[in-house]
Amino acid sequence: MNNKKLVLVTAGSRGIGAAIVKELVQQNYFVVFTYKSNKDLAEELVSSLNKDDTVCCCHPCDVSNINDIKELSDFLLKKHGVPYGIINNAGITRDDFNFSMSIDAWLDVINTNLNSLFYINHYLLNAMLLKKDGCIININSISGLRGNVGQTNYSASKSAQYGFTKSLAREVGNFNIRVNCIAPGPIATDMISSIPKKTLAQLVKLTPLQKMGEPEDIAMMVSFLLGHGGRHITGQTLVIDGGLSI
Repeated sequence: MNNKKLVLVTAGSRGIGAAIVKELVQQNYFVVFTYKSNKDLAEELVSSLNKDDTVCCCHPCDVSNINDIKELSDFLLKKHGVPYGIINNAGITRDDFNFSMSIDAWLDVINTNLNSLFYINHYLLNAMLLKKDGCIININSISGLRGNVGQTNYSASKSAQYGFTKSLAREVGNFNIRVNCIAPGPIATDMISSIPKKTLAQLVKLTPLQKMGEPEDIAMMVSFLLGHGGRHITGQTLVIDGGLSI
C-alpha cells in the first residue's frame, strides 16, 4: 500500500474529473479514479501522470450499478487501503421535458447522480469512520439551486445531493469526516458541447465575470477542501459559477 493519502475520484478520465485527478496528483495524493467505458482514455491519463506507478491508477466502474461499486470498494480496500477522500464527480444528463421524459431517462440520471453516493458510502464509509479522518466532496451543479427547463431529472438529483450532504455532515462530523458540495456553473468541458453557441454566449453575458469556468477552477477547490484550508468546513455548498447565480 502507498504511504500517500488515498483519494477516490469517480469519472476521472476526462473533463472536471481529469482536472481533479491531475491537481490531486500534483498535491501528492495517491488517486484511484473510475471510468465507465473509455478504457483507452483512462489509461492514457494514468500513463501521462505515472512515472513509477506511485501516483494514480484507474478502475472500470458504472457508479449507477451497486455491484460495480461493491467490486470497486473491495479492490480499493484490499489493494490500496481506506480512502482519505472520496470525490463523487460522476454525473450525467438525459434532458427532456418532464411530460415527455422516458422512465429510463429519469432513472439513469437519479441512479448515476444520486444513488451512487449512497452505494459508495454503503461500502466505504464504515472504514473511514474507524479511521476518524476523511473528506467527502460531491460535485454538484447550480442546476440544483435554480432549476433548468428540460432538466427535472438532473435538477432533482442535484438538489437531493444538498440534503444528502448536510445530513451526512451532521452524522459523521464527530468522526472528523467533512462532507461538502461544490456547485459549478457552466464549465468548458465536453458535457456542454451540445449546448448551442448562442445559448452559451448568453450565459457568459449574464455572468458577472464574463467568462465560462475551467475544469481547473473546480479542481483547485477540491484540493483546498481536502487540505488544511478546509479543515473547519463541512455541510456547505461552494458555488463556482463566476457569479451567474447571484
